[in-house]
Amino acid sequence: MMNAQKTRIALLLAASAATLALGGCGGDDGNDGNPGNPGGEPAGEIKELHFSFEQAVVKGGIPTVEFTVTNEDDMPVVGLQKFRFAAAQLLPEGATGAGNASQWQYFGNEDCTVSSSCAGTFVDHKNGSYSYTFSKTLNELSKDTISFNPELAQRVLLRAYNTPLPDGTLIPNSNAFVDFSADSGASAAYSRKLVSTDSCNTCHGDLANVKHGGAYSDVNYCATCHTSGKVKPGNEFNAMIHTKHKDLGLDALNSCQSCHNDTNVELTPDWGNWSKVPTAASCGSCHSNIDFAAGQGHSQQTDNSNCIACHNSKWTEELHTGVTGDKRAVIAQRGLAAELTGSADNSATLTVTLLDKAGNALDANNELAKIKRLETITNVGPNFPVMGYNVSPGSGKAKVAKDLVKDGQLQDAVTLVDGKLQFTVQDLPFGAGDADTAFSFIGLEMCNQGSELIACADGVATTSMKAQLAFGTKSGDAPSHRHIDSVNFATCQGCHSDTFELHKGHHAGFVMTEQLGREVNGKLTVGVDGCVACHTPDGTYASGANKGALEMKLHKTHIEKAHGLIGGNCSACHNDLNLDAFKNKGALATSAGMYTTPVTATCTSCHTVGGDYMVHTKEQLEAYGAVVDGDYTAANQAAQLETCFYCHKPTAADHTQVKM
Repeated sequence: MMNAQKTRIALLLAASAATLALGGCGGDDGNDGNPGNPGGEPAGEIKELHFSFEQAVVKGGIPTVEFTVTNEDDMPVVGLQKFRFAAAQLLPEGATGAGNASQWQYFGNEDCTVSSSCAGTFVDHKNGSYSYTFSKTLNELSKDTISFNPELAQRVLLRAYNTPLPDGTLIPNSNAFVDFSADSGASAAYSRKLVSTDSCNTCHGDLANVKHGGAYSDVNYCATCHTSGKVKPGNEFNAMIHTKHKDLGLDALNSCQSCHNDTNVELTPDWGNWSKVPTAASCGSCHSNIDFAAGQGHSQQTDNSNCIACHNSKWTEELHTGVTGDKRAVIAQRGLAAELTGSADNSATLTVTLLDKAGNALDANNELAKIKRLETITNVGPNFPVMGYNVSPGSGKAKVAKDLVKDGQLQDAVTLVDGKLQFTVQDLPFGAGDADTAFSFIGLEMCNQGSELIACADGVATTSMKAQLAFGTKSGDAPSHRHIDSVNFATCQGCHSDTFELHKGHHAGFVMTEQLGREVNGKLTVGVDGCVACHTPDGTYASGANKGALEMKLHKTHIEKAHGLIGGNCSACHNDLNLDAFKNKGALATSAGMYTTPVTATCTSCHTVGGDYMVHTKEQLEAYGAVVDGDYTAANQAAQLETCFYCHKPTAADHTQVKM
């Protein structure tokens, strides 16, 4: 419980004392006191801090803010111990020169540690309400490098540190800000809110994890601090943020509107400025091959006064969103339906139907000329595929990759039956249980010009289309399916976008859409289960040397390429951790020809043995039942003998959680 709450005994004693005192009092009633601030029972558990500002004014050049803090249940939070307060003012668009964007001027900040020292005047009203008055005028705070102008929009930001409350209650690091008119305290007449924290968190999970040790979780704090005069040239927010993101190669970043959008205009009233206010600094941070001042790659522009004359908003928007728009329009035009039928002779016949936008069947013969590639990959055992990318030591079989159409031509052994494409996969290693189910992952790549599908030819652009997945059994029983409740591909789309052409180039490319969806807990869910057709337990092309099994490859790739985006935050990708899925798994290839038991293989794909984030040695892991880089047979025999989950209880929110 929080320190402001009194114990039941203390409350009873206080009430008794008050009753006795009142009972023995013979004086008058006295004058009415001032009305108190609204309060309530203080919060006892704090996972989130929510701030509301009652007042913000600047008097005599000194800002004062009054605010209330509540937790996620709207209960007041009392006894916060440490803050940082910062102040800034906003120069409006055009104030520093024709065509120039609005610009924050950062005066400075003051720190306040309640138990020791506080720069200004801080008051905890003990009911969730607080106030702070800066110790200096804004001019003094900036060391006279900035002149306070009461006619400009003002901003006060605060950081509430995660210093525990006096009774030990833990609280999260939190940010808040208020924009206001200096004299009246009314809402500011103009703003600079171009992007929301929610947009950032689509990729980052929690913006606080990106920099500064978790201190800043609101993009508005970043934008206010990273300003000219406060940071070194090139680290101003509008320049830095584009420079940092432009080379990440994420599909979502092909459109400016992935970040700058009108999803919540209350939070981002200025979201459209990216196309309405073009400047050399902002545009040049992405178009880094252009030197506007020198006239290299663009006509010479020594300032921003003429930018909008050519780069009007509509043209700029079309140019920077058109490619994504065309791709989305092409993908929507065609779909696939597929059936896989197993036979007693260990074969399975795959039938693929092309669909129009409305889901109506098309005659494939009329579509062939537009198809660059229609690719299929077939394996057996969705939960633990028994066919390797290369030949598996277990089944002696490799997955079957077959193009049904390539460069507009029907391929060998593929037939057209009633306008449908048909191919029979021979000699599959069917077995009992999960191995009774074969599955085919299907990718389609079509030729297009802009948003129109056209006949393929040299130099014609191509677009990967909606992928499909088909299941069939030898027995005729219902097929088994791999779990998809751990990673929902909708999470992947946050970074990669809904037009992500997975593995395009080496493959036809797979666009993961509702066409792949299955119902999970009453909700249509798109998983990554089709990927195991290639990303088998035996690895991919390097037979384990590149940790190609799906359970490891996704972790390895994101650790190497996206650690700066998501850190060690499993929930950035995982909506759950299905630990029971390990009961259906055998050993995974962790190096060329060497295998590791499944839990250990999965965990060590991030927590490398001998690395900074692995507390167990190889010998300890083996003592807990694991086989690490061992023989195929031994590792598979030990696959269900690992004791990791006797102690460990990982969740998506906290994968370090233990039962003790």
